[in-house]
Amino acid sequence: MQICKKCNVRIRGRKECCPLCQGKLMEVEGDENPAFPVLARKKISSITFLKVCTFLFIAFEIIFGAVNIMTEGAFPFIGPVMLGIFVAWVDILAMMYLRNNIIKVITFEVFVAIIVDYYIDVRTGFYGWSVSWMIPLTLIGLAIVTIVTALVLKLRLDEYILYIVFDFVVSLFQIYFIKTGKNTFPWPAVISIMFYMILIAALVIFRFRDLKNASEKMFNI
Repeated sequence: MQICKKCNVRIRGRKECCPLCQGKLMEVEGDENPAFPVLARKKISSITFLKVCTFLFIAFEIIFGAVNIMTEGAFPFIGPVMLGIFVAWVDILAMMYLRNNIIKVITFEVFVAIIVDYYIDVRTGFYGWSVSWMIPLTLIGLAIVTIVTALVLKLRLDEYILYIVFDFVVSLFQIYFIKTGKNTFPWPAVISIMFYMILIAALVIFRFRDLKNASEKMFNI
C-alpha cells in the first residue's frame, strides 16, 4: 500500500504520485485491498436456468414429435414421454414461481398429477381407475399433507385454510363422474366428498374467524 505523508492519505493500487497534491508516495506495509468489494458471481442465474430448461423441453418435443410423425405412430410410448417432458417443464416453472409457498407447490403438483392420470386413463381406453380410486384418494391425501405441512412449518390457520376450501370445491367435481356413470365404483369418491364436507363444517363452526380473515386478505376486503 502507498501513503502520502503530506496529505496523510492511503492510496490503494499503484500510483505514480498522490492524486491530491501530486507529491511523492511512500510504500508502507499492509494488505492491499481492492477499492470496491468483489461480489461472488452466481454460477447460473434463475433466468438462465429457466432458459436452458425451456430450450431442452422444446428440443426434446421436436425430436420426439418428428420421430412419431416419421414412424407413423409405431412407438406408442412416445406420446406419454412427450407428456411427461411437458409436465416436468411445467413443474419447474411452478417450483421457481411458487418456491416461497410450499403448500401452494404441493397443491399445484397434485392437481397436475390428477389431470395427467385422468388423461392417461382416457388415452388407454378409460378403465375408470382414475375417477374411481386415484382422484378421491389423492384428494384425501392432499388435505392430510396440507395440514401436516402447515403444522410442521408452524403456519397460522388463516394462511392455508383457503387451500382446504379450494380442495373441497374440486372434490365436488367428482359428482359429475358419478352422475354420468364414468365412475362405476363411487364409494371412494363419496367418502372423499364426505371427508371434505366434515372438515369444512368443522372449520366453519370452530374457526370461522380464520376463514373470514383469510378471505378478507385474499379479496382485499
